[in-house]
This record gives sequence, C-alpha cells and structure tokens, in this order.
Amino acid sequence: MSLVSFREYERIPVVEALSLATERAFSVAEINQLDGLAARLHIPVIEHLSRTRVRPAQYVGAVHLANRTVEFLPKIEHREGVSDLPAVRHNLLRMLLVAYDLDGATPGKAALEKANDGWLDLLMRLFCRALADQLRRGLIRRYREECDDLQMVRGQMQIEEQLRRNLVHRERTACAFDEFDEDHALNQLLRVAIVRMLRLASNNTTQQALRELLPAFEGVSDIVPTSGWLARVTLDRISERFDLCLGMARLFLQGTTTGLYAGEQSSFALLFDMNDLFERFVARTLRRELRKSACEVSIQDCRHHLVRDRESSQRLFRLRPDIVVLKGGLPLCVVDTKWKRLSPDERKLGIAQGDLYQMLAYAESYDCGAILLIYPWDPAGGEHLSLRRRLVFHGGKRATVSIGELSLQDLSGVGSRLADLLEGAGINLAEEVGA
Repeated sequence: MSLVSFREYERIPVVEALSLATERAFSVAEINQLDGLAARLHIPVIEHLSRTRVRPAQYVGAVHLANRTVEFLPKIEHREGVSDLPAVRHNLLRMLLVAYDLDGATPGKAALEKANDGWLDLLMRLFCRALADQLRRGLIRRYREECDDLQMVRGQMQIEEQLRRNLVHRERTACAFDEFDEDHALNQLLRVAIVRMLRLASNNTTQQALRELLPAFEGVSDIVPTSGWLARVTLDRISERFDLCLGMARLFLQGTTTGLYAGEQSSFALLFDMNDLFERFVARTLRRELRKSACEVSIQDCRHHLVRDRESSQRLFRLRPDIVVLKGGLPLCVVDTKWKRLSPDERKLGIAQGDLYQMLAYAESYDCGAILLIYPWDPAGGEHLSLRRRLVFHGGKRATVSIGELSLQDLSGVGSRLADLLEGAGINLAEEVGA
C-alpha cells in the first residue's frame, strides 16, 4: 500500500485523477471521501481554499483511502525551511504516547530504522513488540458463563429451558456452566486490533509482526467493537501486565478525540486534534517534571465558574484552564497552551484578543497573579527566546501574562524547558519536597 505525507496547513493541489499513487495531490474522488469522513466524524479534515487547492486542518494522523494511506503530520521543523520526516513522525508518536499515558512503549531510535515508514506503522510495531513480550508469559484465561445442551449434566441444570427445548429430546440436557478459557473481552479486543492493523499495515515488517501474533488468539472469538464496549474492558490484578497493550489497542480502535474507527474500511481514520494533543503532552510532561518539587499540577481544573446568577446563586460558564500549578493547594500559576504560531514581527505577536480575555478570567477567578501562555516555537520566527514577552493587565487584577514558546525539536528536553518557562514567569520551583 502506498504512503504519502502532507504537512499541517500545506497547500495541496486537487486533480481529476492521480497519475501515480505517490503523487503529492488529491484526486476529486479522494476529496469526496475526505469530505464524507469529516461529516461522519464532525471534524474539519481538510479546508477548501479553491476548486484546485485544499489544505489539511489542525488534525494530524492517518487516513486510509481507496489505494493509499495519507498521513497528516504537524509542522515541526528542525531548522528553517528544512523538514526531516522520520524525525517528525518520531516526535508525533512520542507526543501521542506521552499524552495518552502510554510512554512505556517509547520507540527509541529503533523505530526510525525504516525512514519511509509512516507513523501508523511505527505505532503498530510498538504494539506488536509490547504484546509479544506479554504473550511469552501466556494469554490470560478467565471463567465465563455458558449455556448449552449437553449429553451429560455439567454445572447447573436449567429446568425451564429443558422443558421448553428438550422435552422430546431426552438425550440432551440444558445446562449452565462456567468455561475457563481465553475467549473473553480483553483478548477479543486485542484480536480485533491485530486484525484491523493487518488490513492497514503498509510495511512487510509490520505485517509479519502482526501475523506472528494471530496464532496465539486462535481460540478467541471475532467481535464487532463499539465505543461503549471498548470502554468497559477492564484489567484486574492478574491481567494488569497487559495495561500498555490495552491502551495502545484502544488508541488504535477508538481514538480519544474523534471516534477513531469510522465507517467502512475505505474510510479508516486515526486523527488527533493538535490543539488537544499539544495540551495533553505539555500537561503530562510538566506533571512529571514537577514531581520532585513542592508544586503539583492540576490538569483541566474545573473548580471555578465565570459568573453566578444573582437571584438563584447558580454558577454558570465553568472555567477549565489546561493546567494549574499549585503549592499547598493554592494556585501559583495558570498555564494555557495554544497550538498557533506567534508572529514576532507583529506588535501584538499575533495573539488573539479573545485569548487574553480568557486569561483575565482565569486570573480573577483563581486569584492568581501569574499566567503563562505557551505556544509552539516556529524556527521561521527566529531564535528560540523561550519567553517572548510579559504583559500586565490594567485594572482590578494586576496579573502578569507571560508569553512563552516551546521547542518540540528535541522532546527529551521539553520538561526542563517547561520548568524554565515557569521560572521565567516568576514561579519559584527550587523548594523541594521534604527540604
């Protein structure tokens, strides 16, 4: 299966028909497929610029069309004007694993051994590696209740069913009994993930790794998963070693932001909103970075509302900042992430006025004097300055809004860079727990 890569907001030509499967364009038929997919998922997959030009929206990931897989990658450059696609794929995968608490499957350099592999194949191979490690210790077997007509009584005899079905078949007995085997929800989910991945893998190495897993699930039933069923699959003390495998299978089968598997095979899509992904990645990385400090991180904090009804005292319009840094339960800094590029040449840096109104509401409601707005660094904007500017609100609340940029070129250093941004915003992180 052919693979073609496009970057976030890249202008892509639309042609009547493709001359090659690897052509960097969309056919009219593919555009119709993408529009249909967007309608089912209720997200903007592509934006129409004209009759002959489209561009990907803020969603990244992979879409399987009729005869090729299209991957949408974030605009993360290593230096101005230069794109290293394997490194971008690697960083996108690392961000996803951290954002969805799956970083136990860190890909490392081995994941980049095939430069032409899409990030979806990289994700599949990480899943194969994690599952193969657990299968060496065997599949989990569980008791499940079965009902069947048997020649000998097993378990408990079902009198009503016996009279209804077997009154003239004395040789059969309706029984309810416990079966101890591997055919249960967890293994069914893992089998479904393997089968679906096999249909989409574009690399022979990935396909072979998936085929090697299937024989272990020979006694497991094929099922059609639903989002509700996926959410109800749980682990216990015995099966908790499959936690990483289950998380990656769910990520593939369901998706957390878009309802991952949509419609027929020809319209498979695994897409993530970069706004949400950037927020989750920053929040979880910062939480890990501050574990040894006296500060704690609250993600998606929702303790405050914007207004209260004067007559009924009912609170309205819940506030939900991305991150609140606290010490001793008191807010030190409210952090918000924006997946937008700053414009250093502009007087206002390209910051949306509505974003500052939002920050003012956070400052007032949390009684917090430090606000940090974090944007991704764009090499096209010049040197990485970390803190671009500090703004002060006039009026009742004398809060300072620090405008920071975060480089995503080397993800191993993101934690320390986030701590530096907090220090630059006036937050003292030096006090250690137990000091």
